[in-house]
Amino acid sequence: MIRLDVAYTIAVWVEVLFHGVYTSLFALAMRVMLKRRSTSQARRLSSLIFLMATWLMYFVSTFHLFLQMYRYTRAFILLVEPQGPLIYYIDLSRWDSMANNILLCLMSWIGDALVIYRCYFVWDSNPWVITVPTLLLLCAIGVNAYTMFWFSHPFQVNEHVGVALLSAVYPLALLQNVMTTGLITLKIWNQHRASSATGVIDRSSRLSLSRILRIIIESAMIYTIQLFILIILFFLEDNFQIILQSAIVPSVGLVFVLIAVRVQSAKTQTIASHSLATIPAWLDEEDDSRDALDTDISPEDGVRKLSPGGDSESFRQSLANSIRKVHGSATQ
Repeated sequence: MIRLDVAYTIAVWVEVLFHGVYTSLFALAMRVMLKRRSTSQARRLSSLIFLMATWLMYFVSTFHLFLQMYRYTRAFILLVEPQGPLIYYIDLSRWDSMANNILLCLMSWIGDALVIYRCYFVWDSNPWVITVPTLLLLCAIGVNAYTMFWFSHPFQVNEHVGVALLSAVYPLALLQNVMTTGLITLKIWNQHRASSATGVIDRSSRLSLSRILRIIIESAMIYTIQLFILIILFFLEDNFQIILQSAIVPSVGLVFVLIAVRVQSAKTQTIASHSLATIPAWLDEEDDSRDALDTDISPEDGVRKLSPGGDSESFRQSLANSIRKVHGSATQ
């Protein structure tokens, strides 16, 4: 088992590494999000919510990193605790320890809430679909709040109750994350099958629904696998959980910006290669840049099919004009 002092040291540098990757992807994602334009009121609201949440998560992650470095400096370099740096770290009643735990919980709550909202939006604003994930999020908030109260008031809470609730923190987060990701995956898969059945899907497109499905699952697996391993390490009481826990905060935000960057990259490649895409309405927000194309709406809700309209030469010209329009607006 790794020593505690080594674990705390590695944890700081692991968070620095993850936050660096997160910062790079965040900058790319902001470039994507700030260029999106939509004529739909619902989509404008959705885009604003995701934009604000993305900024908030980045601020929380950055503040958490600075706080981690502050705590490490005071504990291991300045040696402000006469009994040793480890005593400084395990004193959970300190303000910086409390702030560290609050930021960790806050990042998790924002990420979970954003996934639930995405699930709600994908399922055509159906509130019943997100009932169980929302209840799980509320339970997680209650459990986290109780454990933080236990950390600051250890003699006012039954120890067995506190340990039991602390043991439920990561399993609740994992269950909620798997459920919401699964619901989003199910919706996209059903839409993919419906598109295939009606013949409106273009399998050569770089932005097919199956590609979107892969992007969401692969990106979400970063956080899901971390939670799964963290649960195992927690119940084994292995100190390596300290290192993995430090990566959780930037990873939550990293997942969302990674999805945005990968989807936009696939969309750009699709347009540049003149490939026709079947695009779900909840993902396609750049309505103004596609007005020049002749579009047909398929019977399946939320599926758009681009069609040449009979004249292949005029369609190519229309497509070329649309592409120039997209690239022209992007460079302004």
